[in-house]
Amino acid sequence: EVTPDQAQQLFLEAFIEFDYKYKQTYFFRKNSNPGSIYLWGPVGRGKTLLLKAIDSSYFKNSGQFHFLEFMQLIHNSLFEVSKHKNPLALVAKKIAKNYDMLFIDEFQIEDIADAMIIGSVIEFLVSKGVRIMLSSNSHPNNLYKDGLQRNKFLPAIEFIQSNFMIFNLEGSEDYRLRDIALIRSYEPDVKEFLGKTFSEEWAESQKFIVNDRSFPCEGRSSKFLWLSFQEFFSEPCGSKDFIDIAKNYEWLFISNFHACDDQHLDKIRRFISFIDITYQERQKMKLFYADGFLTDFYQGTQLKLLWERSESRLHEISNESYLKNLEKN
Repeated sequence: EVTPDQAQQLFLEAFIEFDYKYKQTYFFRKNSNPGSIYLWGPVGRGKTLLLKAIDSSYFKNSGQFHFLEFMQLIHNSLFEVSKHKNPLALVAKKIAKNYDMLFIDEFQIEDIADAMIIGSVIEFLVSKGVRIMLSSNSHPNNLYKDGLQRNKFLPAIEFIQSNFMIFNLEGSEDYRLRDIALIRSYEPDVKEFLGKTFSEEWAESQKFIVNDRSFPCEGRSSKFLWLSFQEFFSEPCGSKDFIDIAKNYEWLFISNFHACDDQHLDKIRRFISFIDITYQERQKMKLFYADGFLTDFYQGTQLKLLWERSESRLHEISNESYLKNLEKN
């Protein structure tokens, strides 16, 4: 159970008051603000957790989407009704019919096409009385900052500013770092953690592509890659692959470790190279193994000196302070 910090508590109190005033005036309003929220702040501050808690406690007929998932839903729906005279209005009307409240996580505009679509959809939903909760790392004024033809998106920003309660979840603690530090090696715990911490959809037991080659993984999303030590480092892979992996994912998770000796030299060499590269790249990483496992992990002699350096780095990486320092720099 997580105890809210000061900033989170202030937001919850502000929401309770905001929601109370909304309900008090609901039956006397016409086309006014339907009680929507825009919660923004640094990565890992608990925005998703807070809005999910509000959603489950206050709303019944609601929909929860990662922003990319929501945009994919819209694009798919637009394709289905592409021959309609006004397809976007038809799609927005269908969404309004299905939900009284929408929670869209990690709201971030990357191109003008999505900017124009989402701006129109939000305005339509609000006009139909749908309550919307948006979480974002950016203040509305900074959405699609320096983007091409951004002036076309400015009316949508002004609409959000005028029709949403905008709250900055200030503070410095990244709750993901604390939670990651607590998880050990039990696989169901890892899956539960990933499901709660990374709100976007992620796929289990899939392949992933690096340098036009397919490798096994336990799970992945746009933000993280979950590898099995046993499977991945048994594959022929090298430094170029490791560099690309570090550049393509914010987080790396590795599980399914087993003790190795000099019969596993290739696997150990790959793992040592992987640790060296990801450490130099200042990669956010968590290795899931039992307490004390590193002491008995490599039981051979031929790579003893190389392994001692890697073991020291792994002890450093396993500390929560290491991840916090990465966040600061």
